[in-house]
Amino acid sequence: MSAEEKVKQGFTSWYEGLKRMKRYGGRPAKGTVTASLVVLERLRNNCKLNIAAHLADGGAQIAQLGHASLRKILARFGETRTFLSEGGRTNRGNNTPVSSLLEALNQAGLGGLKKRSRNMLIDWMQERLVSSMEAYYKLERVRFDYETSKPVRGVIADILAMAQQRNQNGPVAQHLVGAKLALRFPHLQVSNFAYSAADDQAGRAGDFQVGSTAFHVTVAPGLGHITRCDSNIRQGLSVFLIVPDNKVTNARALLETKELQDKVAVESIESFVGQNISELAEFAPANLPKKLGDLLKEYNRRVVEVETDGSLMIEIPSALRGDEE
Repeated sequence: MSAEEKVKQGFTSWYEGLKRMKRYGGRPAKGTVTASLVVLERLRNNCKLNIAAHLADGGAQIAQLGHASLRKILARFGETRTFLSEGGRTNRGNNTPVSSLLEALNQAGLGGLKKRSRNMLIDWMQERLVSSMEAYYKLERVRFDYETSKPVRGVIADILAMAQQRNQNGPVAQHLVGAKLALRFPHLQVSNFAYSAADDQAGRAGDFQVGSTAFHVTVAPGLGHITRCDSNIRQGLSVFLIVPDNKVTNARALLETKELQDKVAVESIESFVGQNISELAEFAPANLPKKLGDLLKEYNRRVVEVETDGSLMIEIPSALRGDEE
C-alpha cells in the first residue's frame, strides 16, 4: 500500500468512526465537519499533527475557526451555501474528533510526505468533507427571522412562507395546528400522523379530532375537502376547515357550492394558531417568546415522532429557546 493510500485509508476510517447524531440523520455533527476542514487547511503550511498546535489562545477552541475562513474553503470546491452560521467556532466539542483526525493522519504518515503530495491529499480529504454536506442541506430545518414587533399571526405567516419556498408548507401547516391543539388541550391526546397519511385512507374524521369537532388542515382547499366536511356534518360532528389566510375566501366559495358556508367554520392557519398562543401568553408581550418557543418545541417533537424527513423541523431562534440551550 502506497503512502497516499495509507493516508486515505486513515482518513476514511476516522470519518466512519465519528459519533453519529440523530439530529443530522445519523451523520457526524456539523461542527466536526467544519472544524476538520479548517484544521486540514492549516496543515498545508504547518503540518503539525497534534491538537495543541491548532488551538486558539486559552486552549479551548480551534484557531481560525469561523464563518470567513470556512467560506473560503467551501468556495474553492464550488460550495457557496452557508453550512454553519458561526463556522462552529463556539463548539468546544470539536477538539476531541479533530484530535483523533490528527492522530490518524500522523499514524498514516502524512507528516512524512512532501508538501506537494501532502496538499493533494488535503484537497482529497476536504473534497470528501464538502461532498458530505449535501446530505446535511437536505436535512436543513425551516428557518425564519423572529421579529419581536410582529404579532404572533405574523410569525406564523413567516414560518409558512419559508416552508412554501421549500415546498413544505402542507406538512408544516398540519403539524403547527397539531402542536397548537396539543398545547391548548394538554389533558387530551391530540392525534399525530405523518402528512402522507391521508385522513380518508386512515378512516379518521379529519387531520385532528377534539371532542366532537373535526379539523381539516390544508394549504390548497379543494372539492375533496368540502366532501369530507359534508361527511363530518352528516355524522353529527362540528367542523373546522383551516387554510392559509390567502385561501380563506376560496375555501368559503367552495363551501357555498355545497351550501355548507353556514355549517363549517373557516379559519386561517395564521389566526387559528396565533390567537391561541397570544391567549396562552395572557396577551402579555413579555410572555410571548416562551409560549412561541413552547409551540415550536412541541411542533418539532411531533415531527420527530411521525415523519422521516428531518428537514420539516423548525430551527428555533435563540430568543425563543428559553433556558433550554
